[in-house]
Amino acid sequence: MIKADYLNPLNSTKLISLNLYFNEMIELYDSKVFPKVLLLSGNKGVGKFTLIIHFLNYVFSKNEKTPYNLNDKVINVNSIFYNSLLNDTAQDVLFIHAKENKNIKIEDIRNLKSTLSKSSLSSNPRFTIIDEVEFLNDNSVNALLKTLEEPLSNSYFILVNNQQADLTKTLSSRCLKNNIFLTLKGRKKVIDYLIQNKNTENLIDTTYNLSPGLFIKFNELYSKYNIIKNDNIVIKLNKLLNNYKKDKNKFLISLSFYLVDQFFYQLVDENKKKIDFLLNIKSEITKNINDLIQYNLNISSVLNSIEAKLNNV
Repeated sequence: MIKADYLNPLNSTKLISLNLYFNEMIELYDSKVFPKVLLLSGNKGVGKFTLIIHFLNYVFSKNEKTPYNLNDKVINVNSIFYNSLLNDTAQDVLFIHAKENKNIKIEDIRNLKSTLSKSSLSSNPRFTIIDEVEFLNDNSVNALLKTLEEPLSNSYFILVNNQQADLTKTLSSRCLKNNIFLTLKGRKKVIDYLIQNKNTENLIDTTYNLSPGLFIKFNELYSKYNIIKNDNIVIKLNKLLNNYKKDKNKFLISLSFYLVDQFFYQLVDENKKKIDFLLNIKSEITKNINDLIQYNLNISSVLNSIEAKLNNV
Protein backbone atom coordinates (compact mmCIF):
# COMPACT_ATOMS: atom_id res chain seq x y z
CA MET A 1 0.00 0.00 0.00
CA ILE A 2 1.23 3.50 -0.82
CA LYS A 3 0.65 6.27 1.69
CA ALA A 4 1.12 10.00 1.22
CA ASP A 5 3.60 10.69 4.00
CA TYR A 6 6.49 13.11 4.11
CA LEU A 7 8.97 10.70 2.56
CA ASN A 8 6.68 9.35 -0.16
CA PRO A 9 6.81 10.64 -3.76
CA LEU A 10 3.01 10.87 -3.69
CA ASN A 11 3.50 13.91 -1.49
CA SER A 12 5.50 15.64 -4.26
CA THR A 13 2.60 17.30 -6.04
CA LYS A 14 4.85 19.75 -7.91
CA LEU A 15 7.38 18.46 -10.43
CA ILE A 16 10.70 20.31 -10.37
CA SER A 17 13.77 20.02 -12.63
CA LEU A 18 12.41 16.96 -14.48
CA ASN A 19 10.24 18.73 -17.05
CA LEU A 20 12.25 17.49 -20.04
CA TYR A 21 11.77 13.82 -19.10
CA PHE A 22 8.11 14.41 -18.28
CA ASN A 23 7.43 16.12 -21.61
CA GLU A 24 9.09 13.23 -23.46
CA MET A 25 6.85 10.72 -21.70
CA ILE A 26 3.60 12.53 -22.39
CA GLU A 27 4.60 13.16 -26.01
CA LEU A 28 5.14 9.42 -26.48
CA TYR A 29 1.84 8.66 -24.80
CA ASP A 30 -0.21 11.28 -26.67
CA SER A 31 1.34 10.14 -29.95
CA LYS A 32 0.24 6.58 -29.14
CA VAL A 33 3.81 5.29 -29.32
CA PHE A 34 4.44 4.82 -25.61
CA PRO A 35 6.73 1.78 -25.19
CA LYS A 36 5.31 -1.40 -23.73
CA VAL A 37 8.26 -1.51 -21.30
CA LEU A 38 9.98 1.71 -20.23
CA LEU A 39 13.06 1.54 -17.99
CA LEU A 40 13.94 4.64 -15.97
CA SER A 41 17.47 4.45 -14.57
CA GLY A 42 19.32 6.81 -12.25
CA ASN A 43 20.66 7.34 -8.77
CA LYS A 44 18.26 6.70 -5.91
CA GLY A 45 16.34 9.82 -4.95
CA VAL A 46 16.66 11.82 -8.18
CA GLY A 47 12.89 11.75 -8.67
CA LYS A 48 12.16 8.79 -10.95
CA PHE A 49 9.16 7.62 -8.94
CA THR A 50 7.90 11.19 -8.58
CA LEU A 51 8.15 11.55 -12.36
CA ILE A 52 6.02 8.42 -12.82
CA ILE A 53 3.39 9.63 -10.34
CA HIS A 54 3.03 12.90 -12.28
CA PHE A 55 2.83 11.07 -15.59
CA LEU A 56 0.09 8.76 -14.27
CA ASN A 57 -1.88 11.72 -12.94
CA TYR A 58 -1.61 13.42 -16.33
CA VAL A 59 -2.89 10.29 -18.09
CA PHE A 60 -5.74 9.35 -15.75
CA SER A 61 -7.08 12.77 -14.73
CA LYS A 62 -7.43 14.09 -18.29
CA ASN A 63 -11.21 13.79 -18.36
CA GLU A 64 -11.81 14.91 -14.80
CA LYS A 65 -13.07 18.28 -13.65
CA THR A 66 -9.81 18.54 -11.75
CA PRO A 67 -7.17 17.48 -14.32
CA TYR A 68 -3.40 17.63 -14.01
CA ASN A 69 -2.03 21.18 -14.33
CA LEU A 70 0.25 20.69 -17.32
CA ASN A 71 1.45 24.29 -17.49
CA ASP A 72 2.78 24.37 -13.93
CA LYS A 73 3.46 20.61 -13.64
CA VAL A 74 1.26 20.31 -10.54
CA ILE A 75 -1.04 17.49 -9.44
CA ASN A 76 -4.53 18.66 -8.50
CA VAL A 77 -4.99 17.31 -4.95
CA ASN A 78 -8.76 17.19 -5.54
CA SER A 79 -8.34 14.81 -8.47
CA ILE A 80 -10.32 11.59 -8.18
CA PHE A 81 -7.42 9.60 -9.59
CA TYR A 82 -4.84 11.20 -7.29
CA ASN A 83 -6.95 10.33 -4.27
CA SER A 84 -7.36 6.78 -5.54
CA LEU A 85 -3.55 6.53 -5.46
CA LEU A 86 -3.49 7.88 -1.93
CA ASN A 87 -6.06 5.31 -0.85
CA ASP A 88 -4.54 2.45 -2.85
CA THR A 89 -7.72 1.98 -4.88
CA ALA A 90 -6.47 2.86 -8.38
CA GLN A 91 -7.81 -0.01 -10.49
CA ASP A 92 -5.61 0.46 -13.52
CA VAL A 93 -2.25 1.01 -11.78
CA LEU A 94 -0.29 -1.79 -10.11
CA PHE A 95 2.81 -1.26 -7.93
CA ILE A 96 5.48 -3.79 -7.06
CA HIS A 97 8.29 -2.86 -4.67
CA ALA A 98 11.36 -4.55 -3.26
CA LYS A 99 11.43 -4.60 0.54
CA GLU A 100 14.53 -3.68 2.51
CA ASN A 101 16.93 -4.45 -0.36
CA LYS A 102 15.56 -7.99 -0.64
CA ASN A 103 14.72 -9.56 -3.97
CA ILE A 104 11.24 -9.06 -5.39
CA LYS A 105 9.55 -12.41 -4.87
CA ILE A 106 8.52 -14.60 -7.78
CA GLU A 107 5.07 -14.84 -6.17
CA ASP A 108 4.67 -11.09 -6.74
CA ILE A 109 5.34 -11.54 -10.46
CA ARG A 110 3.03 -14.55 -10.71
CA ASN A 111 0.26 -12.63 -8.97
CA LEU A 112 0.87 -9.76 -11.38
CA LYS A 113 0.48 -12.08 -14.38
CA SER A 114 -2.76 -13.42 -12.94
CA THR A 115 -4.12 -9.92 -12.36
CA LEU A 116 -3.20 -8.72 -15.83
CA SER A 117 -4.86 -11.74 -17.43
CA LYS A 118 -8.21 -10.61 -16.04
CA SER A 119 -10.28 -8.09 -17.96
CA SER A 120 -10.23 -4.56 -16.65
CA LEU A 121 -13.50 -2.98 -15.55
CA SER A 122 -12.65 0.11 -17.59
CA SER A 123 -11.34 0.88 -21.04
CA ASN A 124 -8.40 2.76 -19.52
CA PRO A 125 -4.80 1.76 -20.15
CA ARG A 126 -3.13 -0.33 -17.48
CA PHE A 127 0.23 0.57 -16.00
CA THR A 128 2.42 -1.71 -13.90
CA ILE A 129 5.18 0.05 -11.97
CA ILE A 130 8.03 -2.09 -10.65
CA ASP A 131 10.29 -0.13 -8.33
CA GLU A 132 13.89 -1.18 -7.62
CA VAL A 133 13.79 -3.62 -10.49
CA GLU A 134 17.49 -4.34 -9.89
CA PHE A 135 16.33 -6.52 -6.98
CA LEU A 136 14.55 -9.01 -9.22
CA ASN A 137 16.28 -12.38 -8.85
CA ASP A 138 16.77 -14.73 -11.81
CA ASN A 139 13.51 -16.60 -11.24
CA SER A 140 11.55 -13.37 -10.91
CA VAL A 141 13.16 -11.98 -14.06
CA ASN A 142 12.23 -15.10 -16.03
CA ALA A 143 8.65 -14.91 -14.80
CA LEU A 144 8.50 -11.20 -15.67
CA LEU A 145 9.91 -11.81 -19.16
CA LYS A 146 7.13 -14.33 -19.81
CA THR A 147 4.59 -11.74 -18.66
CA LEU A 148 6.10 -9.10 -20.95
CA GLU A 149 5.78 -11.49 -23.89
CA GLU A 150 2.03 -11.84 -23.37
CA PRO A 151 0.03 -9.95 -26.05
CA LEU A 152 -1.71 -7.69 -23.53
CA SER A 153 -3.31 -4.76 -25.32
CA ASN A 154 -3.31 -1.32 -23.72
CA SER A 155 -1.02 -2.56 -20.95
CA TYR A 156 2.30 -0.88 -20.11
CA PHE A 157 5.21 -1.48 -17.75
CA ILE A 158 7.44 1.18 -16.21
CA LEU A 159 10.51 -0.23 -14.47
CA VAL A 160 12.58 1.81 -12.00
CA ASN A 161 16.28 1.01 -11.70
CA ASN A 162 18.03 2.74 -8.78
CA GLN A 163 21.36 1.20 -9.86
CA GLN A 164 22.00 -0.37 -6.44
CA ALA A 165 22.79 -3.74 -8.05
CA ASP A 166 23.49 -5.05 -11.55
CA LEU A 167 20.41 -5.28 -13.73
CA THR A 168 19.93 -8.52 -15.66
CA LYS A 169 20.86 -7.90 -19.29
CA THR A 170 18.04 -10.05 -20.66
CA LEU A 171 15.55 -7.74 -18.96
CA SER A 172 17.35 -4.55 -19.89
CA SER A 173 17.35 -5.58 -23.56
CA ARG A 174 13.52 -5.74 -23.61
CA CYS A 175 13.09 -2.11 -22.51
CA LEU A 176 13.24 1.36 -23.92
CA LYS A 177 15.80 2.92 -21.57
CA ASN A 178 15.89 6.47 -20.30
CA ASN A 179 18.58 7.68 -17.90
CA ILE A 180 17.27 10.23 -15.41
CA PHE A 181 19.83 12.77 -14.29
CA LEU A 182 19.71 15.96 -12.24
CA THR A 183 22.29 18.69 -12.71
CA LEU A 184 23.82 20.36 -9.66
CA LYS A 185 21.54 23.34 -10.31
CA GLY A 186 18.52 21.05 -10.66
CA ARG A 187 19.29 19.22 -7.41
CA LYS A 188 19.71 22.50 -5.55
CA LYS A 189 16.41 23.79 -6.93
CA VAL A 190 14.51 20.72 -5.71
CA ILE A 191 16.19 20.69 -2.30
CA ASP A 192 15.55 24.43 -1.81
CA TYR A 193 11.90 23.84 -2.68
CA LEU A 194 11.66 21.00 -0.16
CA ILE A 195 13.19 23.14 2.57
CA GLN A 196 10.92 26.12 1.89
CA ASN A 197 7.63 24.36 1.12
CA LYS A 198 7.78 21.29 3.34
CA ASN A 199 8.73 23.24 6.46
CA THR A 200 11.97 21.27 6.61
CA GLU A 201 14.98 22.25 8.67
CA ASN A 202 18.20 21.71 6.73
CA LEU A 203 20.29 19.59 9.09
CA ILE A 204 22.75 18.09 6.61
CA ASP A 205 25.46 19.60 4.41
CA THR A 206 24.21 19.30 0.83
CA THR A 207 27.23 20.75 -0.98
CA TYR A 208 28.30 17.28 -2.07
CA ASN A 209 26.41 15.26 -4.70
CA LEU A 210 23.15 14.44 -2.88
CA SER A 211 19.85 13.60 -4.55
CA PRO A 212 16.66 15.29 -3.27
CA GLY A 213 15.14 11.99 -2.15
CA LEU A 214 18.20 11.06 -0.13
CA PHE A 215 18.34 14.60 1.29
CA ILE A 216 14.86 14.06 2.76
CA LYS A 217 15.79 10.64 4.15
CA PHE A 218 19.20 11.67 5.51
CA ASN A 219 17.74 14.82 7.04
CA GLU A 220 15.20 12.65 8.86
CA LEU A 221 18.00 10.40 10.15
CA TYR A 222 19.96 13.41 11.42
CA SER A 223 16.93 14.43 13.44
CA LYS A 224 16.00 10.94 14.65
CA TYR A 225 19.50 9.99 15.80
CA ASN A 226 20.55 13.44 17.02
CA ILE A 227 23.40 13.86 14.55
CA ILE A 228 24.86 17.36 14.59
CA LYS A 229 26.05 18.89 11.30
CA ASN A 230 29.23 20.29 12.88
CA ASP A 231 30.22 17.08 14.71
CA ASN A 232 33.38 15.46 13.38
CA ILE A 233 33.23 12.41 11.13
CA VAL A 234 34.19 9.98 13.92
CA ILE A 235 31.27 11.05 16.14
CA LYS A 236 28.83 10.83 13.23
CA LEU A 237 29.96 7.36 12.17
CA ASN A 238 29.83 6.21 15.80
CA LYS A 239 26.16 7.17 16.04
CA LEU A 240 25.23 5.83 12.61
CA LEU A 241 26.94 2.45 12.83
CA ASN A 242 25.92 1.79 16.44
CA ASN A 243 22.31 2.52 15.53
CA TYR A 244 22.59 0.35 12.43
CA LYS A 245 23.61 -2.54 14.67
CA LYS A 246 20.39 -2.03 16.63
CA ASP A 247 17.90 -1.04 13.92
CA LYS A 248 19.33 -2.64 10.73
CA ASN A 249 18.19 0.44 8.81
CA LYS A 250 19.93 0.31 5.42
CA PHE A 251 19.77 4.10 5.09
CA LEU A 252 22.12 4.48 8.08
CA ILE A 253 24.75 2.70 6.00
CA SER A 254 23.94 4.81 2.94
CA LEU A 255 24.36 7.95 5.05
CA SER A 256 27.66 6.62 6.46
CA PHE A 257 29.00 6.13 2.92
CA TYR A 258 27.76 9.58 1.92
CA LEU A 259 29.55 11.24 4.86
CA VAL A 260 32.77 9.32 4.17
CA ASP A 261 32.61 10.33 0.48
CA GLN A 262 31.96 13.94 1.42
CA PHE A 263 34.75 14.02 4.02
CA PHE A 264 37.39 12.66 1.63
CA TYR A 265 36.14 14.74 -1.29
CA GLN A 266 36.92 17.85 0.76
CA LEU A 267 40.29 16.48 1.87
CA VAL A 268 41.32 15.63 -1.68
CA ASP A 269 40.28 19.10 -2.82
CA GLU A 270 42.52 20.64 -0.16
CA ASN A 271 45.47 18.21 -0.56
CA LYS A 272 46.02 17.56 -4.24
CA LYS A 273 49.47 16.07 -3.61
CA LYS A 274 48.05 13.35 -1.33
CA ILE A 275 45.23 12.12 -3.57
CA ASP A 276 46.39 8.49 -3.80
CA PHE A 277 47.07 8.26 -0.06
CA LEU A 278 43.67 9.74 0.84
CA LEU A 279 41.75 7.58 -1.62
CA ASN A 280 43.44 4.47 -0.22
CA ILE A 281 42.36 5.43 3.32
CA LYS A 282 38.84 6.08 2.09
CA SER A 283 38.78 2.66 0.38
CA GLU A 284 39.90 0.95 3.60
CA ILE A 285 37.19 2.69 5.65
CA THR A 286 34.56 1.75 3.08
CA LYS A 287 35.75 -1.85 3.34
CA ASN A 288 35.47 -1.66 7.16
CA ILE A 289 31.83 -0.63 6.87
CA ASN A 290 31.06 -3.27 4.23
CA ASP A 291 32.70 -5.95 6.37
CA LEU A 292 30.62 -4.84 9.34
CA ILE A 293 27.47 -5.47 7.34
CA GLN A 294 28.55 -8.65 5.59
CA TYR A 295 30.19 -10.45 8.52
CA ASN A 296 28.32 -8.88 11.46
CA LEU A 297 31.62 -7.84 13.07
CA ASN A 298 32.07 -6.40 16.53
CA ILE A 299 31.05 -2.74 16.32
CA SER A 300 33.73 -1.47 18.71
CA SER A 301 36.61 -3.06 16.80
CA VAL A 302 35.29 -1.70 13.49
CA LEU A 303 34.88 1.82 14.87
CA ASN A 304 38.34 1.71 16.47
CA SER A 305 39.84 0.68 13.13
CA ILE A 306 38.01 3.49 11.32
CA GLU A 307 39.07 6.07 13.92
CA ALA A 308 42.70 4.97 13.71
CA LYS A 309 42.66 5.41 9.93
CA LEU A 310 41.01 8.83 10.18
CA ASN A 311 43.62 9.95 12.70
CA ASN A 312 46.27 9.40 10.02
CA VAL A 313 44.81 11.88 7.54
